[in-house]
Amino acid sequence: MINPAIFWKTTRDSASLLAATSLGMIGFVVLFVWAMLDMGEELMNFLSKFGFLKKMFEFSFGIDVSKEVSITVLLAVCFTHGVVLMLSWAVVIATTSRVTAGEIERGTADLLLTLPVKRSEVYVSTTLFWVLASLVLAACPLVGLWIGLHLMETKEVILISRFVKPAVNFFCLLLSIGGISSLVASCINRRGLAIATVVGLLLLSVVLNFVEPFISSFEKIRFLGLLNYFRPVDVVRLGAWPVTEMTVLLGLGIVCWAVGLVVFDRKDIPTA
Repeated sequence: MINPAIFWKTTRDSASLLAATSLGMIGFVVLFVWAMLDMGEELMNFLSKFGFLKKMFEFSFGIDVSKEVSITVLLAVCFTHGVVLMLSWAVVIATTSRVTAGEIERGTADLLLTLPVKRSEVYVSTTLFWVLASLVLAACPLVGLWIGLHLMETKEVILISRFVKPAVNFFCLLLSIGGISSLVASCINRRGLAIATVVGLLLLSVVLNFVEPFISSFEKIRFLGLLNYFRPVDVVRLGAWPVTEMTVLLGLGIVCWAVGLVVFDRKDIPTA
């Protein structure tokens, strides 16, 4: 099912983007560690004095300031920071839509798909790359945390192993997004429109996650947001594997990916 030529073509096309994004994420997390170790306690004390700012911080980063907040728990916020999320999402969406929608938009799909390979091989081969890319991206915060903690002194013992569980949860989130993006890109021939559709869905998830605590009626539909199944701060604080959340994300990603495969295998490909 996997065609090495298609896989390596996808790798060559997307490797530079993945490398640049990975380095950017690692660098940002290192700076985040430095900032939290340097003024994390002062930030918590400041926010505790202003109710509105405290609520905004809690809802933005998924951390309950009223509970015990150690430096370890505070560092887990890096997984849900907008920079980390947007960079990782951009790579996944770009790679999943490159062949399924991008080749059609450029008018080169007819040439690619007339090669002696099945459409399913093209789909699965490109999938292999973005799955591996998702694994790399999910590991970047861990690498950044490890580098930051080795470069700077800490007042408490911080075990990097505490962040493995949220990193795995992050990997499941990226796989879910990859599956959704694969389905959308298989249904839409315009890559720009496909990317905009996926980004719109993700932004809705972010907005839902943000406004749900303010509007009680949104609590009934909170399960529709992907970020509802990604709570790294709670995972680090409790120390338990988020099995249910990871199962939901993986299940959604696999179902969307499989439907996308069927659509891509059967759709009419325009030649011009």
